[in-house]
Amino acid sequence: MVLAQQKMMKGEVMRNAMRLVKTRGEGALQYAKSKAERMQDVGEEEDQIYWDRISRQIELLLYEDG
Repeated sequence: MVLAQQKMMKGEVMRNAMRLVKTRGEGALQYAKSKAERMQDVGEEEDQIYWDRISRQIELLLYEDG
């Protein structure tokens, strides 16, 4: 069950990262990082982790070699 949830979360992170890159271009990374910071500021740890994952995925989409 946990593995299925992890796979679903991974797919959700990828979809959201791709959508942000499509709509915001390189500004997507700053947007996601600022969302993570806001979540940290208000004490929403799970949401902060979620936005940190999206930020990392955006970095891969924007800057990976190849």
